[in-house]
Parts: sequence; C-alpha cells; structure tokens
Amino acid sequence: MNLVATFREKMPGAMSRETDGADLPAKTTEPTTWAQKLTLGVSTVALAAVNGALWWQEGLSRPLMLAALASAACLGLGYALIRSNERKSEAQARAADNQQRFDMAFAGARCGIWDWDITQNRVYWSKAMFDMLGRRQPATRMTPAEIKALTHPEDVAAIDEIIAAPEKASRSYDTSFRLLHEDGSWIWVHAKGQVWSGPRNTGDRVIGLTIDISEQRNAEASAQLATDRLSDAIDSIGEAFVLFDKDDTLLACNDKFQEFLEIDIERAVAGTTRAALFEDTGVADAWPSDPEASATEIRLPSGRWLQISTRSTADGGHVSVGTDISAIKAQEEALTNHQDQLQSTVTDLEMSKSKLQDQAGQLVELAEKYAAEKSRAEAANRSKSEFLANMSHELRTPLNAIIGFSQMMETQLFGPLGAPKYDEYATDIKASGEHLLDVINDILDMSKIEAGRLTLELEQLDIADAVRDALRLVAGRADIAQVRLNNEIGVQPPVLADKRAVKQVLLNLLSNAVKFTETGGEVKITAEVSDGWLKVAVADTGIGIPAAHLSKLGKPFEQVESQHSKKHKGTGLGLALSRSLVEMHEGGLTIESEEGVGTTVSFTLPLAATH
Repeated sequence: MNLVATFREKMPGAMSRETDGADLPAKTTEPTTWAQKLTLGVSTVALAAVNGALWWQEGLSRPLMLAALASAACLGLGYALIRSNERKSEAQARAADNQQRFDMAFAGARCGIWDWDITQNRVYWSKAMFDMLGRRQPATRMTPAEIKALTHPEDVAAIDEIIAAPEKASRSYDTSFRLLHEDGSWIWVHAKGQVWSGPRNTGDRVIGLTIDISEQRNAEASAQLATDRLSDAIDSIGEAFVLFDKDDTLLACNDKFQEFLEIDIERAVAGTTRAALFEDTGVADAWPSDPEASATEIRLPSGRWLQISTRSTADGGHVSVGTDISAIKAQEEALTNHQDQLQSTVTDLEMSKSKLQDQAGQLVELAEKYAAEKSRAEAANRSKSEFLANMSHELRTPLNAIIGFSQMMETQLFGPLGAPKYDEYATDIKASGEHLLDVINDILDMSKIEAGRLTLELEQLDIADAVRDALRLVAGRADIAQVRLNNEIGVQPPVLADKRAVKQVLLNLLSNAVKFTETGGEVKITAEVSDGWLKVAVADTGIGIPAAHLSKLGKPFEQVESQHSKKHKGTGLGLALSRSLVEMHEGGLTIESEEGVGTTVSFTLPLAATH
C-alpha cells in the first residue's frame, strides 16, 4: 500500500476534493469527525474533515503538501528496510535451527547425504557422513578421487557405479560398499540416489542418501556362521536327515540321506520339490510324510533297511530321520529261519532225541547271539545319546554368543540401530535363540539320562520349598496369561530326592499347565502321602487331551496337535524328561485328562523316613 492510499485510509474523504485553497471557506468550525495538526518546517497546518470535505484552517501551499508526502515516504521506506532485515535474520535463525535438527536426525539414524557437483567435480558430504567415519568435516569439499581413497579396495567398483550414474538409462544408483573409519576399521554403508539436473543449464548433480549398515552385516554374518555350524553338525550324524517346508519343498538334507537313497548332489539342493527329489529312488511312495505316523521301516532298492521317524516343525513343515537297521533286520531274518528250524526239530523229537538236543543247543546259541546283538544295539543307542550330549555342548557356545549380541542390540548398548525394524529383528533373534537354547538344554539332559551319565544327589528335601521356588518362576507367565496359581501343598514329610531334578519336574509340569490353560483358568498343585510315597499332583482347567492321544505323551518329541497347542512352541521333551527323572527316583508319572475339562499330571517320590 503506497503513502497516498494510506492517507486515504486514515482520512476518509480527505482527498475526495482537490483545491488550491481559493475556493475553501476561510474558517471551519466544530469539525464532526477528527482534527489533526501537522508540523512541517516552520509552518503549522490544521486539517479538518467536516461532513466528508477537506478544509484548510490556515493557508497551505501545494509544494509544502508534496514535501510532507515525500518525507513520509522516506520514513516508510526506512521502516520497510528495517523490517526486511529483521525478517532476513529470523529466516537465517530458522534455517540454522532446521539444519541443526536435520544434523541431529541424520546422526541418530546413522545416515548422511551427499551431493556431487559434476561440473565442478566436487562432492558435498553432510556432517553425519563424517561422524559415521569418526572424521572431522574439512573446510573444502571433497573430490571423487578422495572418496575412492577411503573405499575398500574390493568395493571401488561401487564408487565407479555412482560416478557412472549420469550415463545410465535410469540415471540412478543403489549399491553397498565399505568405507575406512578413522580408527582403521571398515564400516559397511548402503548408498542410493539419482542424477538431478539443475535449473537454467547449471549442470547435472548426483544426490543421494547413505546409511550405516555395519550392524546388519555383522548380524547376518553371525547368523550365517551359526547356520553353517548347524549344517556341519547335521552332516556329521550317522542317520539320514531331510527337512521339508509346509509346501513339500526341500530345505536341507545331509550326506547320509544322499548316500542311502543314491541321490545326485545336483538334485539335493534347497528348493527342490519332494516329487523331484525322490524321483527314481524307488521309495517315493514309501517314504513317510505324515508327522502323526509312527516310525516306518522301508527297504531301499539297494537292499538297505531304514527306520524313518517323521516329526512336524513349527512352521508347518516336517523333518525325517532315517536310521540304518539293516544289521538288525538281518538278525531278525536269521532268527526267524532258526525258529523254523527249531519247530522242525520239535516235530522230529520222537524220531531222534540226540537230534533234539542238537537243535536245543542251536537255540541256546541263537539266544546268546540275539542277546549280544541287543547289547550292541543298546550300546549304539548310548553312543548316539553321548554324541547328542557332546553336540549340545558345542551348539550352546555360539548360541550364547548370538543371544548375548542380540540382547546388546535390543537394548541398543552401543547406540541406536537405525530403522525401527532393526529393533524388532533384534528382539526376534534373542527370542529365537533363547527358545533354541531351551531345546538344546532339554536334549542335553535327555541324552545324559539315556547315556547313563546323569547321577542324582539324593538328600532330604522339603517338597513345599521346591514347589514355592517353581511357582515363583512361572508366576510371571501366569500373570500374563491371566491364570490363577493355587498352592495347596501344605506341610508334608521330607522326601529323599535330588533337589535340582525335582525342581525341573515341577517347573516342566507347571509351565505346561499354564501354557495350555485359557485366560481366567486355574492351575492347582496338591500332595498326599500313601504307603511310604509322596504323591504330587498338578491339575489345570485347560483344554484337556483327547483319550486317543494320552498314550503318546511322555515319549521324547511326542506332542498332541490341536488348534490351541499350535500357538505355543515346544519339542515334546518336557514330559519325557520329567518321566525319566521321576523314574530315576524309582517313582512313577501318570497323566489323567478329559478334553475340554482339564488335565492332571501326578508323580511319586519316596519318603525319606521309609527309604
């Protein structure tokens, strides 16, 4: 708005009439709207608006009026310049504040930006880029050659890809490479960007974003190392091993599987369908795929006998382990033949007593051979258990490291990971590692029992103390599941038992009861004395177990499949391990259940006073 317009706004009607003063009244009296005095030099003027017209109180010439307007214009221009400078300072302050926020955001996300001016052949790196490398930001911009000097020799091609971006059809780049940190280490970064053409033919620029992915790379390397070690362990066992996913696609198999079925190595690769894998093996239909089926014995075209055990996996797939039982089958066949001979001898008993005695001697010999073969089979089973125990020790070492590192990542001990997904991945890695460690510990304990390497340290034990300790450990899970824990043990006489074994049995039974009890349900533990034994019972109001499946429980790796049980991870070792530990105390474990009502698991321990 100019000065004249302002004058019109402030003095309505004041300039609606133009005059040099000749036709104005000499005096004005009683102005009806407003009056104002302007002091210009040595003259004083009184202006008044009366009924919308402009009147001069004292004579005022046109040049003096123009001088007044010019002075006011100068004052307005000066004020505008002052306000412009103030707005510029405010904008600069806001820009500096925004730049500081951007720097903080990029530093927290471990990422930075770069801008390569192709015409000037100079590269701008944001402060976050130098912070990632532990370096000071130089006063001058860098050249592509200087960036190459900081790049790992094996990754220079990635920088060449960025330099070649303007020549590519997509005019973009997306690559990963290593940069040299100030401390001499190498960090992995992922760079992505595109070519941007400046306005008014100022030339092309390559602009992009770079993210620090070192922790992701390290986690992938650790996971790959664990996978390789697990693969080596699978290859080292003496049984055939094969793993399929829910779509019957091969995930892994070991050398023994390929050897027994005479499968080419080119076909035994991940991604091969089940039909293609078993093609021309002669056992495509005989090889079991139902996890519910019991162990299956099949004869291969080579004459070898395998006993196949199949179990389901957590993701809906299934795993099969085939044990070579050719020697056992040969002995069974030989025993059958000898039994036929024995029957023939009995038939001919009346013909020759001496012949009967000879046949009886043969029977004794066969019985001794059978006993020897049985002993060898049991020894082989113990060897397998010892192997599993040793392998469990070997697996726990790297697994503890994985859990420890994932916990450090989860708690962001050394700083933020970056994207929120990385926090989720770290939590998943830790949870999966802890679950796998629990499985390995169960396998280790089961193997020790089967191999006869687990010994009990019997002592007088207060069962009430053991129950309180176990309830304390499962209380957190019960609170989350909203399941009530009711301890009705009371005061009981001491038992003669191993404290650690009893605590593990109680923890397994209480954990299962909480796991398979719906929200609002109850888990109750009681005890009673009978004939020198203490009977402890853990009862829940959970989903119950179908009667047809009760006989399967308590065996290693046996589980009951149901809509509820599929929600929970498990190996089926808990009840089997508990049964074995109780039996080592010469006690027993029983399971009573009614589907939809609940389950009661009871076990007995000897009283200290009577044993």
